[in-house]
Amino acid sequence: MGSPSDKLAVSSTKDLRTSGSHSGEVADTAGKLGRLAQLAHEFSSEGVEEEAKNLSERLMEGRFYVACIGQFKRGKSTLLNALVGDPVLPTGVVPITTVPTILRYGEKRSGRVRFQGGTWRHLAPEDLVQYVSEEQNPENAKGVAGVEVFVPSPLLADGMCLVDTPGLGSIFAGNTAATQAFVPQIDAVIIVVGADPPIAGEELALVEEVGKHVPQLLVVLNKADRATEAERQIAGPFTRKVLEKRLGRPIGRIYEVSAFERLEKNENAWDWELLLGSLQKLVEESGRTLVRAAGQRGLQRLGEEILSVTLEEREALDVRSKNLSGESTRCGRRLQRRSDL
Repeated sequence: MGSPSDKLAVSSTKDLRTSGSHSGEVADTAGKLGRLAQLAHEFSSEGVEEEAKNLSERLMEGRFYVACIGQFKRGKSTLLNALVGDPVLPTGVVPITTVPTILRYGEKRSGRVRFQGGTWRHLAPEDLVQYVSEEQNPENAKGVAGVEVFVPSPLLADGMCLVDTPGLGSIFAGNTAATQAFVPQIDAVIIVVGADPPIAGEELALVEEVGKHVPQLLVVLNKADRATEAERQIAGPFTRKVLEKRLGRPIGRIYEVSAFERLEKNENAWDWELLLGSLQKLVEESGRTLVRAAGQRGLQRLGEEILSVTLEEREALDVRSKNLSGESTRCGRRLQRRSDL
């Protein structure tokens, strides 16, 4: 059972279950995930059980994940803060984000944290840094399994959740691993690049992996205010060329923005309004499709995982059965020898 603060946090999201926005297919998939979670519980597969429950819940609430990915210090956390209009995510000079952090819609600012093998606990947004920052939770030494922050942002009101992921390429290998582990849950992605360097090899590899199941990709060149026009004119085409070559498909517009300026001065300069418009269009035109695809993809993946667990259990039982059978035969032979005497 969750705590009262858990229920308060969840109830503050925009519950879409009563809006008629979900098809019978989505409800059916959510039901199958619930049954899969029960099966995982019977086989003591806590990871599959927890993920199946969480996915079933977000399907019924019509939520989908738009992850912000890129090399460390691209300004991903600042970009997400600017998108929701609230500096709720911690930022800093050194690599900050150590675990994926989900921004969800809520009627008021709040948060919650879950540790490995535990339940959700209330988290004051101002205490977020204690659990998601590399300085106060180095390489996730506290064992944080999930962090969610609720903000009253109109951008998130119709089911979209923005996910802040640990940066790639830092000296903390665990950060990259945490982002890669989250890849299967990503429904759409914001790729954050810069002008110097435009995009790194590790970023390309992650984009290629995500691109296998995520058709919706938005590319953002952040910190545009710190680059010269000449640098941006070189960085943009170069980024487009390498991304399209790696993905094998066009990527659309590269949005040049300054998240810092947006937060500090509330300016609509650069391509800020175009970026917001594209995200809103994603919600309106693709939201249901993304939710449905997330359910189908998750059901298949988690089903394969629990099948693997059951096969391992069966193999172990077969080995024990053979061992017992062999021991029984040996005991029978010893008894026969004794009777012969």
